[in-house]
Amino acid sequence: MLDFLQGKTFQLNGSILGFEECNEFSIKVVEENSHFAYLQSLEHDYISFLVISPFTADQDYSFEIEEKDKKLLEIEAPEDVCVLTIVTTTDPFTDSTINLIAPILLNMKNGQGKQTVLPPSSRYSTKEPLFKVVQLESGELSC
Repeated sequence: MLDFLQGKTFQLNGSILGFEECNEFSIKVVEENSHFAYLQSLEHDYISFLVISPFTADQDYSFEIEEKDKKLLEIEAPEDVCVLTIVTTTDPFTDSTINLIAPILLNMKNGQGKQTVLPPSSRYSTKEPLFKVVQLESGELSC
């Protein structure tokens, strides 16, 4: 699913919260499951984030990209942008969470990117379930 990102490099210019010293990242898709990829710092090989498209985890996910971010990233059209979110892994993996309040915007045309923070009025949080539990008509639970 994220195969189109394999090997691409993005300039995030210190925008990953808590990792301001990291500017340049490459994408390495997880071979076993292409829904996931690693956002790998090129300055510090020990810094890497597991990421996923937030739309894979939450089909209703939506937000407006602020004009200042559109200008900064030189976004001309919605199809120029790829949105990712950082996964916080846990044991068991099915309890892992994603950060929907701070998506990563990637301009596919120019290689610029930025982690942005949605307004506090947003309905999202930093610890949304990666796998939503769904109550089936039969009464059983499913991911």
